[in-house]
Amino acid sequence: YVLDDYTPLREIASGALEAGSTLFPVRDAWWYVPSVPMQAPGKPTLGSDDFTADNPPFGATFTYYLSEVPSTMAQERAESEQQLREAGENVPFPGWERLQQESVQGEPRVLLVVRDGAGEPVRFVQGPAEEGLHRVSWDLRRPPPDPVDLSTPGFVPPWAGEPRGALVAPGQYRVELVLVTSAGVETLGEPREFTVKPVPTAPDGTDFTAATRFQSQAAEMRRRVASAEAEIREAREQLRFMRAALLETPRADPSLFTRMDELGASLRALQTRLSGDPIRGRLNEPSVPSINARAGRVFGRVTSTRMPPTATQRTSLEIAQRDFGQLRPELTSLLEGDLAQLEADLEAAGAPWTPGRRSSGS
Repeated sequence: YVLDDYTPLREIASGALEAGSTLFPVRDAWWYVPSVPMQAPGKPTLGSDDFTADNPPFGATFTYYLSEVPSTMAQERAESEQQLREAGENVPFPGWERLQQESVQGEPRVLLVVRDGAGEPVRFVQGPAEEGLHRVSWDLRRPPPDPVDLSTPGFVPPWAGEPRGALVAPGQYRVELVLVTSAGVETLGEPREFTVKPVPTAPDGTDFTAATRFQSQAAEMRRRVASAEAEIREAREQLRFMRAALLETPRADPSLFTRMDELGASLRALQTRLSGDPIRGRLNEPSVPSINARAGRVFGRVTSTRMPPTATQRTSLEIAQRDFGQLRPELTSLLEGDLAQLEADLEAAGAPWTPGRRSSGS
């Protein structure tokens, strides 16, 4: 048998499972950036039909055992009804109140909470919430700064990776096994300490802490810019619905059409400053890098290396931070001022509901 880490087997042989749910000792993790030298992970440049096997999971691997997991109300009812059926007895109707409670009860959730040497939380790693032995891995990164997208794309190219965050710095870390249920949050077993160690391939004197600190700054800038982009898209979509609703609201002042157009033009101008001129882009004409272009390029480059940032990357991030600092108040003023007032005027005129607008309830 070839095993990557048989420490859990030693713990099991010593009676670790008899104590109930437990988190096994964590082996120290090597810190580096995995290389993908070909077209896609594990695939050659000239084709994708060859035989390949997955590499061991990168990062810190957590092994845990769950002796039991609380059942949900729906599961408890299903088990009791199954027993009645097997006994040949009638299954009673559970009642509307019980069914409503079951519909809103969440499923049990297992989290591996990773903390740094100072005790600050760094990452949630979700694992299976089922009885038995499980292993999950942490990629030694902080959460990705990308907006949450729950849609399922129709096609994902093999070279497209998952969103990723900034690397953490080498050092001491701690992980806790946490079970979250409708009854609350419970820590299972004992927290485990482990070390993240850099692979000794970097030049002597490389400041890994400075490198990861800059990565975190770039990630935060990327998060703020992406959030503003999403807010502008959402506001422009709201205006599209508001224009349609205004046509169905004869009590409204027709000047609302002009105000909506003016707000739309202002939002478009902010979007151009934030993400670039789409018209010039479609014609392949060069333009001054946008805030998003600067922040995105810096974040994409520095999170792919363990090296400190270049002077150009530092300057580019400073320009993005400066320009975004000027844009953010203008966007907030439009959303909380002009857009909110338009929504209030539509509501006062009795307009049909539109996305993002709250009814007065009167």
